[in-house]
Amino acid sequence: MRKSKLLKNLATFAASTESIKVNAQNLRNIRIGLDGLGTGTTATTLATQIAAISTVKLVVGGEIETLLNHTDLFALNFILHDLMPDVCPSKPVWLLSTTVDNTALFLKTILPVALTTDKDVYIEFGYTGLANADTLRLAIAAEYGDKPYPAKPLALRFISATAATSFVEYDISVAGKKLVGLLIFATTIPNGTTDEASVEELKLLVKREEKFHTHWFCMDYCDVDVEDTVVHAVTDNYRYIDLLDDPIPADDLKVAFKSVAATDAVRFIGVYR
Repeated sequence: MRKSKLLKNLATFAASTESIKVNAQNLRNIRIGLDGLGTGTTATTLATQIAAISTVKLVVGGEIETLLNHTDLFALNFILHDLMPDVCPSKPVWLLSTTVDNTALFLKTILPVALTTDKDVYIEFGYTGLANADTLRLAIAAEYGDKPYPAKPLALRFISATAATSFVEYDISVAGKKLVGLLIFATTIPNGTTDEASVEELKLLVKREEKFHTHWFCMDYCDVDVEDTVVHAVTDNYRYIDLLDDPIPADDLKVAFKSVAATDAVRFIGVYR
């Protein structure tokens, strides 16, 4: 039977950070809900609504297991809904305010966890607030499964990188875990008059040995309706590498990548088990 525990009931918030203790007996996921009313001055955008929550962190027994940008989590929900429906059973849902005063806005995302432990578990958020909106409120709920999950959760970790025209390496190691997926954010993507991306080629190196080599055009993308231009404006900058069927040991793991000409921001979000 599906079970849920409300951790925060439509509480107002401002730019700050918050930590909430969570019972982690068969913890399936954390559901994050945001709502508010537009001021009518300027309509909100999906990107700014997502960014009202800047970061999401999961701490288990004093150790950070998950830390990522909320916008990255939004994009990852589209991927994991297809690949891990047990812990991410739905895609994000949203409503944007308009230029009419006091029109509603809302957003829902899911943090997949899959954890059973007696250790202290905290979900932590960084809030930035939202321009052109009043009375922003949050609802946070923990959802539980019927059967025990592993004693270590699904871990989501990000690193920031800078594109270069020759291969550059970044360490994405996590001791004792395996990489089951990699989400990539690129500032420059093929669009308009350019066919270049911040990440043209990408390699995964295990103990300096190449295990994976691909190209931006060969990676998976977020499963979004082709006509949904609002979501595409956020998700088009992401690609994904699915390694569920053949996980890569992450004890000594590096990502190497290069662009053709771009020298801008890139993020790598590892999905580890």
